[in-house]
Amino acid sequence: MNRYLLVILVLVWIPEGTCQLSCEEELRLNHIQVIGTHNSYHLRPEEALFRQVKLVYPDAKDWDYSHLPLDEQLDHGVRSFELDLYHTPEGFRVFHVPQYDKESTCPLFLDCLESVRLWSEKNPTHVPISFLLEIKEEEAQYSKTPILDIDRAAFDKLDSDIESVFGLQELLTPDDVRGSYGTLEEAILDEGWPLLKDIRGQVFFILHEADKNREMYLDQHDSLKGRAMFIRSEPGRPEAAVLIMDDPENPEIPERVREGYLVRTRADTRPEQASKGETARRDQALQSGAHIISTDFPPGEPHPESNYVVRFPGGATIRVSPVHSNIDCSIHENATKEEAEE
Repeated sequence: MNRYLLVILVLVWIPEGTCQLSCEEELRLNHIQVIGTHNSYHLRPEEALFRQVKLVYPDAKDWDYSHLPLDEQLDHGVRSFELDLYHTPEGFRVFHVPQYDKESTCPLFLDCLESVRLWSEKNPTHVPISFLLEIKEEEAQYSKTPILDIDRAAFDKLDSDIESVFGLQELLTPDDVRGSYGTLEEAILDEGWPLLKDIRGQVFFILHEADKNREMYLDQHDSLKGRAMFIRSEPGRPEAAVLIMDDPENPEIPERVREGYLVRTRADTRPEQASKGETARRDQALQSGAHIISTDFPPGEPHPESNYVVRFPGGATIRVSPVHSNIDCSIHENATKEEAEE
């Protein structure tokens, strides 16, 4: 009897200041903030091509950045990716603009996923890694490879590709979050997202689409029942759980975070801002409370001229969202390269 009593005492006694284990018992996915990358696969166009394209393509000046491979980004603390997908006869391919801005660290969607899966296996206690997937169709006329139209069968294939790489234990789905609630929105507004301790080591996907593509993905899947991905939405819709609010000065962001929605915003939109070392937008994004702070210059990839970078104080991978400052909790993973160097 005394032996069992001793075990109980050891389990319940927690020294002052070591809240990490106890507070995470109540910490949910919608309480934390992570750094993500915009166009996470992107490589700067080759110099000769880039000089020519900038003369005729007005947006080309915004392509002046490169990202590390996805697994290396994860090593530096990135926990959210954005991938542009083209539907081709060979499957979904990942790049920005055909011919003009086509370089990618993982040209095949399945290769992107496999890279992250292998990293996840080696780092099983990571907080959930998210993918934002955007279907690209508008630049198809520039492609030498046929770009196929998106239809319901294509979305079914996209779900199937995801599920072929990540098993049920590795993938957080709308069904997991909805539980016994009638709609996904009811679940996240009433109970919130899953407890962080229950979903470490998992990944989840967000279809970054609206209008016809959103309705196509939802067809016969009310509130995303049976689907592999969450979807960009707006409050009041049954599938609403993730909001894309890219302007960090939007005064609704803190309110939506408090309500329970998962919010993505962008710390920067143009490399020119970063080259000048402008930090006002970045700082606003970090303080907005948004859960995913997306950037072209994450930890490990500062701007080469200004050293502009988006990171949390101390090089932390994750932190409690400032909107939830009432939660006194320190959360950690294995040290990133930045933390290890400090």
